[in-house]
Amino acid sequence: MESTPLPWIAEISRLVTKVTDRITGDRSEFPLLVAAVTAESLRHCGIVANVFYGSAAWIEVMENQSVMWAGCWGSNTHFWAVTPFGEIVDLNTSVSYRKKAHGNTDHQPKYSPPLLWSREVPAFYRYLPEGIAEIELDSERDRRWYETCMTEIKSKLGDPSLLLQLPEDSLDFPDEAILCPNRRLLDDAAQTFRHFDRALMIQGIPQKPF
Repeated sequence: MESTPLPWIAEISRLVTKVTDRITGDRSEFPLLVAAVTAESLRHCGIVANVFYGSAAWIEVMENQSVMWAGCWGSNTHFWAVTPFGEIVDLNTSVSYRKKAHGNTDHQPKYSPPLLWSREVPAFYRYLPEGIAEIELDSERDRRWYETCMTEIKSKLGDPSLLLQLPEDSLDFPDEAILCPNRRLLDDAAQTFRHFDRALMIQGIPQKPF
């Protein structure tokens, strides 16, 4: 096995995004929870993934079609999962446009980049890990959220080996653009990535923030 099997990517990404959005009200504000639930879901499938913390950035397209870097760096920290195959798994990037920018009230993004599940990371993302995060659920709310998410996801994942028998054309991905291994890009119903990519082709990639 050189990468996470596509049926597991489809099922985990769909369940994690759906469940964490429902439990939190908006998963874009809770990257540590999303990364922790992603890693534990992979462990349920026999893949030992870790949660990393550090600086992360991605390009967003503004309402006026300009592009700029967003994310967490400097005094702000982001979290994402990493598989044994070297894949970066970030199931928050596609909804980062919903998150309030740190100290920038004029930040009005329209399009964010796809969900990321790949060891090949395009230039419109940037990740600088500082270490492996220790998952400490200090508050009763955090523990409840995590346990609720994992109970539901494990129940719906069932026997992961059965998912591997599904034909590719029957896989159910989240309705969000997602970048999978081997540079496979699946757009959403609104063709968000097509609009994102068009703006990027016109504007180019600005200087990296770190």
